Amino acid sequence: MRNITLKKYSQLGDTLLYDAVLEHLNPKNSFAKKQMSINSMPYANVKYAIRLLPKIKDWAGIYQLFNICYDVTEKEFWRASITEYFSARKFILKELERVVFTENKVMSSQSTDSHLWKLAGAEKLNTYNDTLPLVQLGKLLGQYPFDLGRKPYGEIFSLLAQTKLQNEVEADYRKLSVQ
Repeated sequence: MRNITLKKYSQLGDTLLYDAVLEHLNPKNSFAKKQMSINSMPYANVKYAIRLLPKIKDWAGIYQLFNICYDVTEKEFWRASITEYFSARKFILKELERVVFTENKVMSSQSTDSHLWKLAGAEKLNTYNDTLPLVQLGKLLGQYPFDLGRKPYGEIFSLLAQTKLQNEVEADYRKLSVQ
């Protein structure tokens, strides 16, 4: 088995042997001599990559994901080796899974008023899950929300976590002061 380019791999009729072996490679943050950093990627790109994952059906979708994450050209993508591809793909999946897990953990709320929030129709807002936090930050900071989407993911996530925690503390304080 040779370490062929991604272009040659995509043209193979039967990739079963390659898939069986290469699936066991360890994740590695390297593809076409580039590295990916979730925290320095634009917030909007990280969110787009997460939404793109379940929709990938072909090589064009895979290239789009690698372009977002590793900022590679199509030429660089197809010239990369398959060992690089399998290791980098595993790394991307692991990183995006970590992001989703961390966001769910940090941004989840144990509010006793959550049932009222649901009754008020909170599920209608699900379509805007990626932009609503930016709208809230934009109001707070006096900035256009989509400009914030171009800021590094790490900075925006940190601000969102801080804002959420501050809002929870203020809500708890209001409840205590009423009693």
